[in-house]
Amino acid sequence: MTDDTIVDGLRSEILNGELLPGSELHQANIAERFGASRIPVRDALASLAAERLVTIRPNRGAWVVSLSPVEIEEVFELRIMMECNCARAAAAAASPEQLDEVRYQLRRSSLEAGRAGWSNGDRAFHEALYQSAEKPRHVRLIGELRNLCRVHAKGYDSLKTHTPRWLEDHEAIAAEFVAGRASACEKALRRHLSATRDVLLQAMSET
Repeated sequence: MTDDTIVDGLRSEILNGELLPGSELHQANIAERFGASRIPVRDALASLAAERLVTIRPNRGAWVVSLSPVEIEEVFELRIMMECNCARAAAAAASPEQLDEVRYQLRRSSLEAGRAGWSNGDRAFHEALYQSAEKPRHVRLIGELRNLCRVHAKGYDSLKTHTPRWLEDHEAIAAEFVAGRASACEKALRRHLSATRDVLLQAMSET
């Protein structure tokens, strides 16, 4: 069993909500599940810690990342700043092919709404929006921040009831993007991310 296989498996379990925030990750149990020794498990956990999905405490163990509401709010503050910056730049520079990709990913995410693939479709739509900004470091950091939000959102089934609202937001964002209205696209995205933040924080406060 390779390190990459363990990393991919654990990452999938974390992002899909099979391992919830704060879950302890026992090296012996993981090694048994994946049929590996503890060394590749240790290395896999270190890789996931570098992605901010796992917290490692020396001589104590490893846990799935668990953020407080204040920390989640900070994550969204960074997301709004970086994603809106990318969307504005991308909307002003998108090629016809990139516009087609945004349209395609919008249709795909809409079709997957309410299904298991919704999170992946949502991510792909946002990635398509930012591609033409040509800001690879921004996009990489955005991906890490979005994963942090996804990990925490998976623990609240009530968030699924807001899916129609997010689809409407996507339609509005895409319409402004395809029309090349960079400022309007940025504003629509800012409203979307702010609403997503508020819904998640509300769910966290009710538990």
